[in-house]
Amino acid sequence: MKRKRIMAITALILIGGLYLITLILAFIDSPFARSCLMASLFGTIVIPAAVYGYLLLMNHFKGRPEDDRSDREESGEGLLTQHNDHQKQTGSG
Repeated sequence: MKRKRIMAITALILIGGLYLITLILAFIDSPFARSCLMASLFGTIVIPAAVYGYLLLMNHFKGRPEDDRSDREESGEGLLTQHNDHQKQTGSG
């Protein structure tokens, strides 16, 4: 859990820095600054979207996170699924 928190804080700092660089470059009038501004804008949009897509794919291939499973069990939503899984394991049905 601690590793996830460190990674999240690091990502927030990097994205915040990217926003700050984008803002600064927007006020500088030079061809190099314009190129850097376009790269920064691209990164501002693409990097968070890519990370989000990566997390979606990881959750899909890995299955539901443990937190989600425990929440479903507590609310009763997962009871039918648990019952069906138990029947498959025991061979009764």
